[in-house]
Amino acid sequence: MLKEYCDCGKLATWCYMPGYSSGESSYSCDECVPRGCDCNHIYCKGSAHDPPLEHEQCPEGDESSNWKWIEKDIIWTHIDDKGREYPCAEYDWDPDGYERDINPHIK
Repeated sequence: MLKEYCDCGKLATWCYMPGYSSGESSYSCDECVPRGCDCNHIYCKGSAHDPPLEHEQCPEGDESSNWKWIEKDIIWTHIDDKGREYPCAEYDWDPDGYERDINPHIK
């Protein structure tokens, strides 16, 4: 079984599901995947969001345990066990990597 690899040569564990219109590879390893998309940002203060949020969603526990501030007391995000932000929600993750399509030209 052939696997997809990141441009850096490591096993691809992330896949950008929409793909790229440029034909660029949609596959990335855990180190190369782009991180820090605002789709993962959570607004703590309802009045900081437009339109204002009905419910505040403030983080719990110690900062850097599994979350960090993007903008102090206003926007926060979850982080992984290495302190990194997660990629865009449009990325899929498979710890075992992705099987390569043997013949991508067959529809």
